[in-house]
Amino acid sequence: MDDLRATFARFGPLQPQSADAWQGPFPLPDVLAGFYAHVGPFGEVFNPAKGPCGITIPGLEVWIPPLQRLWAYQAGYRWNGNDGEPISDWPAQWLVIADRGADPLILDIDDGRVLFARHGAGHWDAGGFAADVPTLMAALAAAGSVYLDADEDLYSDDDDGGIRPVHREAALRAVAVVLGSTDEAELFLDAMQ
Repeated sequence: MDDLRATFARFGPLQPQSADAWQGPFPLPDVLAGFYAHVGPFGEVFNPAKGPCGITIPGLEVWIPPLQRLWAYQAGYRWNGNDGEPISDWPAQWLVIADRGADPLILDIDDGRVLFARHGAGHWDAGGFAADVPTLMAALAAAGSVYLDADEDLYSDDDDGGIRPVHREAALRAVAVVLGSTDEAELFLDAMQ
């Protein structure tokens, strides 16, 4: 966890956050309590009334909320953000822990896996994405570090403006070390693009 904390510190302000900050109606899963206590993605405070803003993983644009905002962050997934009504096809054991452009990364509380789904399909078709939260966060940190190090050279100057192939290849190698295979790393990065 110390290595993960050091890497995440490069992405934005961290602060240990105790499970007391959790506002959900059920106990905070132990894996998240440990992550927030040891790594503690917090973010800048731009509006004191709203509190910290969380952190974003460079190049992947995955946002991780601070713990105090994690339960409210379920709006639009677990319940309708306008009227508060539950969303019927959202399983009770799913908890959104991060997102990429509103595509949720979901902790399945029952088995500890992390799922990924695309929004806007009219229903949630979440598939397995990472074995667990520590694996997800380590893979995000590996790719984010590569992309952060690329600095202003990260994106291509051509019409598509995508990540330069040299940096994507470096991220692929870094994520493969975490996930154990290039194929798994390829699937991971493809989903995050």
